[in-house]
Amino acid sequence: MLLVTCVAALRAQAPAQRPLVVTAENLMAKDRANSEAVVPGDVLRYRLHFTNTNSGDVRGVVFTNPVPTGLRYVDGSAGADREDVLVEYSADGGKTYSTRPMVSEVVAGKRVQKPASPQQYTHVRWTVRGSIASGASVTAEFRAELPAAHPDSSSHRAP
Repeated sequence: MLLVTCVAALRAQAPAQRPLVVTAENLMAKDRANSEAVVPGDVLRYRLHFTNTNSGDVRGVVFTNPVPTGLRYVDGSAGADREDVLVEYSADGGKTYSTRPMVSEVVAGKRVQKPASPQQYTHVRWTVRGSIASGASVTAEFRAELPAAHPDSSSHRAP
């Protein structure tokens, strides 16, 4: 699931044009016989590449990508190739975003807020704060890891 929000002019493009290309690459599988399989410990790089195919500037571009089910966000791996991109995270299924999301926890019988660990992140969002000129592009990416199975959780497999 990927959501891209931009100005109305972008949605009016011909269907044959592909302003957004999303790729996933298993960075660990190059030396294995079955490079298609994802095994515990593998790190996948998700890359979103947007090119403005309009004749004018585009403003208000936002990329939102969930961390795939069964994978964990790799701390510090989200970024973009432009300085004016704000990276935020969600730890509540994409309902709210922050550069440092908070989660509720019960401590000594009281509910308290604490920073979510990166492993709790469910979504990554990139907001381009400037405009993207005609023909220009922006690339955003993050990494996610398939965690190693714990011996006591053999009956629970990641999808």
